[in-house]
Amino acid sequence: MKLFPKRFFPASVALAAVTLAVSAQNALNIGNLPLWFEAGRNPTGDAQFVAHGRNSAFSVSPDGAEIVLRQPDGKTAAVQMKFIGANAAPQISGDAELSGKINYFIGNDQTRWQSGLPTFGKVRLENIYPGVNVVYYGNQQKLEYDFDLAAGVNPDTIVIRFDGAEKISVDSQGELVVELNGGKIIQHEPVACQTFSGARHEVKAGYKLLDAHTVMFAVGNYDRSLPLVIDPILSFSTFFGGNNGEIGWAVALDGQANIYVAGQTLSTQVSNNIPFTTLNAAYPNFGGGSQLGDAFVAKFDNLGTNLLYCTYLGGSLDETAYALAVDAAGHAYVAGFTDSADFPVKNPVVYGTFSGAAINGVVDHNVGHYPVDAFVSELETNGSSLIYSTYLGGEGADVANGIALDPAGDAFVTGFTYSTNFPTTAAALYPHLRCTNNFYVNANAFVAEIASGGNGLNYSTFLGGSNYDVGTAIAFNNGNVFVAGYTLSTSFPWTNGLTACQFLNGSNYLNSSAPDAFVTGFAAVGTNLALLYSTFLGSSNAEQAAGIAADAAGNAYVVGWTTSTNFPSTTNGLQLSSFVHTNALGYLDVTNAFLTQVKWNGAGANVSLGYSQIFGGFGVDIAHGVALDPSGNIFIVGSASSTNIPTTGSNLVGSLRATNSGASDVFVTVFKSDFSSLLYSTYLGGAASDFGYGIAVDAAGSAYITGQTIKTSSSSLTNFPVFNARQTVIDGPNDVFLAKILMASTPPLAAQSAGTNILVTWPTVGQATPEFLGLETSTNLISTNWTLIPQMPVLTNGNYTFTFDPTNPAQFFRFHKF
Repeated sequence: MKLFPKRFFPASVALAAVTLAVSAQNALNIGNLPLWFEAGRNPTGDAQFVAHGRNSAFSVSPDGAEIVLRQPDGKTAAVQMKFIGANAAPQISGDAELSGKINYFIGNDQTRWQSGLPTFGKVRLENIYPGVNVVYYGNQQKLEYDFDLAAGVNPDTIVIRFDGAEKISVDSQGELVVELNGGKIIQHEPVACQTFSGARHEVKAGYKLLDAHTVMFAVGNYDRSLPLVIDPILSFSTFFGGNNGEIGWAVALDGQANIYVAGQTLSTQVSNNIPFTTLNAAYPNFGGGSQLGDAFVAKFDNLGTNLLYCTYLGGSLDETAYALAVDAAGHAYVAGFTDSADFPVKNPVVYGTFSGAAINGVVDHNVGHYPVDAFVSELETNGSSLIYSTYLGGEGADVANGIALDPAGDAFVTGFTYSTNFPTTAAALYPHLRCTNNFYVNANAFVAEIASGGNGLNYSTFLGGSNYDVGTAIAFNNGNVFVAGYTLSTSFPWTNGLTACQFLNGSNYLNSSAPDAFVTGFAAVGTNLALLYSTFLGSSNAEQAAGIAADAAGNAYVVGWTTSTNFPSTTNGLQLSSFVHTNALGYLDVTNAFLTQVKWNGAGANVSLGYSQIFGGFGVDIAHGVALDPSGNIFIVGSASSTNIPTTGSNLVGSLRATNSGASDVFVTVFKSDFSSLLYSTYLGGAASDFGYGIAVDAAGSAYITGQTIKTSSSSLTNFPVFNARQTVIDGPNDVFLAKILMASTPPLAAQSAGTNILVTWPTVGQATPEFLGLETSTNLISTNWTLIPQMPVLTNGNYTFTFDPTNPAQFFRFHKF
């Protein structure tokens, strides 16, 4: 039996919109600019959109916008609008495509002619800042652009610089005047508003000059406490597996939002004789292993329907990939453990007398166990080969549980080791195993940094005390490294830690068998790590940390499980119900999930609790993974056997449920960045057991989750919800699942006349289909007498449409959630 579990196993949609819309309504008086944009490319090859006027042009590209004025004498003056501190590569797209096309037949070289170029009424840039979009469009022969800010986003985030202008100023009417050589551009006073309770509320707004070329918005008082309209919608959910069992332990995204999943599989093929791996796989054949099988890495497109590659990663015995990180270019870094002496190795790590070219563990004849080492591997972007792959360990058993990357491609790894000769570097915090070398009883965590390309061991240290310590997760952000795990050691290092958590189980007299979570922070200094702080996180009973994320300010976000009724908590922010009770067994009765923000207070200062809460129900509830979106919202995935964990039932639709569907279900819970409320919280699962282990979040706030779903005992099938699925049927006894949850608003309803009829339409958005969203109509907006339309709408070109022949010229429409 394998004794290396990764984790402890106790076993969508409409809200009222509350966003701040800073609608600059900036009328650029540049010569009756037409109301359309044509798509093209700028000299660097990036997408751009251009609107032409008789004496002017306006172009938009991912790195900014440019206005060009042509003077009567033929000379031109240009100014570039740049958003300071913005996303260097926001998503740009044309919106409201028009029927007209553009043709260019210039010169006699036909290869340079262009025809059928599309035109658009709007240009949209997504996430120029976290939670900020900008839309350019025409209105009454004038160009306008709107900033849409998510709730809680500070308008001070937006800073605009006008390069090429002689100066900028604000006139007596509150207009922004941009002066160029021989011309001016006037931008009218901005208009800001909030919409709530069905009404539009204007907010005082103006311009604030920072210098002769830079401006920001000055926005008056507005209600920042109102709940943001967030409607979680299931975009897709799919099985992924073969003729035997598999588990997805981790998920990650690259710079193009492709999706990567890593885990373990015993499958040799898909049940319909299709190979489990793709043709270009680095290792297309199952290596072996009768208990856990091989590790695997799979890459999907963002829709989850196209498998770009899937490869085994293993030798003739057992291995598992517990951890995954992906750089912007699409190189997948995988970590886990192997007991195969023939695990694939390439460019192995070498440091002093240590070599990762061969397995370093030895057979323990007392238990009849194979040698076990951690491994770390980097794959090429197409999964066809390895860049490096190395063993990492000593003569005892070693397991890697977490991996994170810095911008240079250095890999930070954590896990646990029983080895007295685990490789450590000269600057190690603890160069020697700090516990008695007793296999399967005592172990220390470790933290290691592998140089880019596997070119050496930059740093490696033991981390622990005299008993048993496990590193479960690791995060990197802005030059700092944060490790989470659990410990049974009273002597686990405490430095600049939480003042209420200086001792194991909260008492320096207690030496129990109940573990505490731990959190340790390092600063990456050159090729070494310098200790910032280290702390217990727990109380009188048992807890383990399973996931960690970090923000640029040095705050760590830790999740896991606890059986302590007095787990450290704060009174600020959202207060969730908790059902943890005194639990004599410590593990097997009830656990609650927890989320704790460990707040960094600067070098040499003790960390503090920024926010800390337990949440769950009457059963076994565990938070396994955590991720942050660009706005700082906190996304948590886990597993819950409880039927009553806190959920946001009012904004859940379709397969996103407010209660458990049977046995253990996956849960996804999203906290606002200021901890004031939940954006959403939902179950996802079927009648049998489902476990959520890994989570990643893209720039738009869409959550990608993976884990394991199991067939019911009475059926060869499973009713785990699938939607837009690549694989609709479970193949083995248990499969990986991969799902994406959109953080979207209610689909916008649009009504327009068509002869004597009214057409009411809305776009398709994930699982917000007519099966879950109906349409109601009324002739009196004040009345409660709304009528549900029983017919199904017509789906055409990605839009649902109802056609009405109204008997009353005043008719109103709204969604009805089933």
